[in-house]
Amino acid sequence: MARISDELIAAQAVSAGRKPPSPERAKALAAAVELMMQAADDAASGLAFESEPAHIVIAMDETAAR
Repeated sequence: MARISDELIAAQAVSAGRKPPSPERAKALAAAVELMMQAADDAASGLAFESEPAHIVIAMDETAAR
């Protein structure tokens, strides 16, 4: 998986019509997103592709609410 960079965070902000974050904030956000992606990968590593819920957005919302 490609790493999330502070440049990517800044580019995504701009593409969403927002002002890019400061370099320090972009670096912190990139680290946080990278950590969350790694945690998701680790949690899903034992699941077969077919085990993904059909309603993944609902499952993610339910998980986030915990």
